[in-house]
Amino acid sequence: MSPKTRARGRAEAPDVPPELTRIPGRRILVVSPVVQIRLGPGDRVLVSPGQKVTAGMPIAERTCDPEFIDVGRLNGATNGNGKGNGEGGWKGSQQERRRPPLPGKWWVGGDDRRGRNARREGPRRLAGTLLYEINGRWSAAAGDRHEKVESPTSGVIVEAANCIGIAMKVTGIAIPAAVAGGQPTRGYLDVPRLVDGELRDTALDMGRSGAIVVAGGRVSAEALTRARAMSIRGMVAGSLGQAELRDLAASEGRQRAALHSMPPFGVLGLDGHQRRPIASPILALLAALAGREVAIITEPPLLVLDVVDVPLPELPRDWVRVRSGTHAGREGRWLSSAGLHRFRAGIHLEAANVRLGDDLGPTIIAVADLERFIL
Repeated sequence: MSPKTRARGRAEAPDVPPELTRIPGRRILVVSPVVQIRLGPGDRVLVSPGQKVTAGMPIAERTCDPEFIDVGRLNGATNGNGKGNGEGGWKGSQQERRRPPLPGKWWVGGDDRRGRNARREGPRRLAGTLLYEINGRWSAAAGDRHEKVESPTSGVIVEAANCIGIAMKVTGIAIPAAVAGGQPTRGYLDVPRLVDGELRDTALDMGRSGAIVVAGGRVSAEALTRARAMSIRGMVAGSLGQAELRDLAASEGRQRAALHSMPPFGVLGLDGHQRRPIASPILALLAALAGREVAIITEPPLLVLDVVDVPLPELPRDWVRVRSGTHAGREGRWLSSAGLHRFRAGIHLEAANVRLGDDLGPTIIAVADLERFIL
């Protein structure tokens, strides 16, 4: 590891051989990306564009199990209690209450909107967002249970709209990934010892509660279930299967249906769905950042670091990695260009001689199957 190097404005080395420039480059770090926090019907934002937020600050309010509500007629005139002259009302500043009802506006109502439960002693207060108007009557997505959505990282709000989402420009830097699942979350980075590039499920225990764990090449559905049960905040792996993403989405659906609140949980696949280990430069960077607070962002898939100066790994300029094909996931050094080479099925592709790992001799690999790292 080299001394701390400023990632901002760091460009590719000018002395890269011309033959290596034909290999697709993979940037390890991105600076100040714009991320999205998606919201749905019944959800409202608590921030405004241009506002600075910090990690853990409430930025939205999510309606748990929203229902379709017939609000009735509304107009912009309100009395001192926030009730309109029509049948509904909404909360907010005085200037906001004077505005006419629009789709996405926050609305507050009661049991009279859908009938009172006879077993309920007190009135039930509902809140949500207006959806649309038909013949002067409004409909809303509302519920009586709401939960705060906290910002997973620090940044500046770019856009914010009820029912749609929040766009935020992150203050620090991030490691891009290929796929993600779950929800945006935050925790300290834990890099346990990997056995043959994999993390054993038995290593996931309560001692890692609140952590974002580096899981190695692949994470299984059983590991995700065990991690959530141990209050682990997230996992980072080299690849993430579609079956695991479906299981995670189904588990979150069951959790919402059971009205059981748990901390947000997210998972990242750095290289997509194909099984392969984490690239050695990225694994070295994660090991150097162990113990720091990081955040998982699902849209786009990112591992966000709330810092600008990070220890970057030292890589030879001819270091390449195989991203697809028979040798996917292996790394080595570029030796020379092999010109057009005939591969299986009679396909001719531009190839290169690469020494992979500790192999004694070179291996001929298609240039299109290689990638190089840009720090």
